[in-house]
Amino acid sequence: MKRKYSVKLSGLAAVTSLVVLAAGCATAPGDIQKWSVTNAEARALTGTVVDVQCELSGNCPDACGAGKRQLAIKTEDQGVVLAAKNLNFYSGAADELSPFCGQVVEVNGLFTENRGIRFFQVQNVRTPGGQWQKGTRYLQAWSERSGKSPSVASKWYNNDDRVKDVLEKDGRLGLGQAADDEYFN
Repeated sequence: MKRKYSVKLSGLAAVTSLVVLAAGCATAPGDIQKWSVTNAEARALTGTVVDVQCELSGNCPDACGAGKRQLAIKTEDQGVVLAAKNLNFYSGAADELSPFCGQVVEVNGLFTENRGIRFFQVQNVRTPGGQWQKGTRYLQAWSERSGKSPSVASKWYNNDDRVKDVLEKDGRLGLGQAADDEYFN
């Protein structure tokens, strides 16, 4: 009987997650979607898009590494704010920010914190006074990079060759196939 309830609760959690995701997609460009995550704080920032590795080491390739590096917003009041995520599942914010490398932008989204580590989720970006762009560019960029269709991009994490290689090598838990077999079976 206990198993039946856990399956129903898991199903309820999945439906709730989809409703929250759908609500987020329905927000107007520029609006911040509020999530029920630990220490979430809706914020807007203005600063220059920078390549984190360039800021730290002086290793500064053209165009902030062309979307292949961790990017940040360098602000006057917050310092360098790591842009760790966008609105797409399991994807970072480099595709949102790389077109603005070296430019001043306005971004908004959520700060979250876990165990004292803060990161910023970019939900919208624009040049000062420009039109807001929702932080969902990753799916189109992934589709173009991978040569796979936009419909496949919606579940890119199941279709990305790099992800598949890591899972094959390290397993779903990251501890190898034997640990996966023991845990999942």
